[in-house]
Amino acid sequence: MIFLQKPLQPIWQWNHLPVNDKWSLTKGAFRLNTLPAKNFMYAKNTLTQRIIGPESSAAVQLDVKKLKVGDVAGLGLLNVPYYWIGVAKTDKGLVIRSYDLVNNKTLKEPLKQTKVFLRGFGDFDKDLATLSYSTDGINFKELGTELRLAYQMKTFQGVRFALFAFNTEGKNGGYADFDNFKIDELLSDRSKNSPIGKIMTFTNLANNQLFWNSPRSIIRSANTGSKDFDIKTCQFKILDKGNGKITLDAVDGSGFLTVSGIGLSGDLRTQKTENEGSLFLWQDMLKNQCMLLSLKTNRFVGVNVLTGEPYSAD
Repeated sequence: MIFLQKPLQPIWQWNHLPVNDKWSLTKGAFRLNTLPAKNFMYAKNTLTQRIIGPESSAAVQLDVKKLKVGDVAGLGLLNVPYYWIGVAKTDKGLVIRSYDLVNNKTLKEPLKQTKVFLRGFGDFDKDLATLSYSTDGINFKELGTELRLAYQMKTFQGVRFALFAFNTEGKNGGYADFDNFKIDELLSDRSKNSPIGKIMTFTNLANNQLFWNSPRSIIRSANTGSKDFDIKTCQFKILDKGNGKITLDAVDGSGFLTVSGIGLSGDLRTQKTENEGSLFLWQDMLKNQCMLLSLKTNRFVGVNVLTGEPYSAD
């Protein structure tokens, strides 16, 4: 994202009311003039954008040639606790610096150029993040270890990617230019997870056992040690029926996965011909997980919570 539009797009939010004469959009870059602050949380004019789950990364190009001694500018994960990676100007020159609030730990490495690329990545299912930098925009190096994110009721904001610049010596400093801000939603392209035409096995996460088409054509939990077990009895080809609807054709030739009754135990079986009970709505749950909604019963295929028997409609 090049900062060309005035005003800033609504996807952006300030961390508080901005000091308007200390930021600008200049030649497609977002410019932040540094103001005094004792740390990242107190920095004024921090520009933020809500993270996107369950996994996303933010990268930005940073030009620091106009920083003054005591200035720090970079990319942060705004929350409590907070973390950031950026460039600091010292009396000895520029350094890449990261800060971990949980461990009150600062890491730094020398920097020999005035343009650098920063990236933050988060797996928000696991509440873990990493911060990295690059001098060429291609090869990124993590600075520090995995960072533990938190959900807390103090700020109510959740984690936000944040562009910041402030001065640590109690004075107004120089400025930093941010450009080419880019968000990657790593799981947004669901076409790669489409099941259509694939031959698949299904593991029920309630008991970590496979759908198994037993000799009686009733779906049971797979006992892989049984003399009757054959991997083909656990495989189904996914056929497209339009608008997210599918049928599952058993590879062993026994027919189509079908809800034959109202969804009680034993009602999930294979039948030679397709019918209303053979239609399912595939619900993509990300990370190779799914749910199957029977369009006959409007219930999900699962485990009977009372008996523990597998694959009744729940």
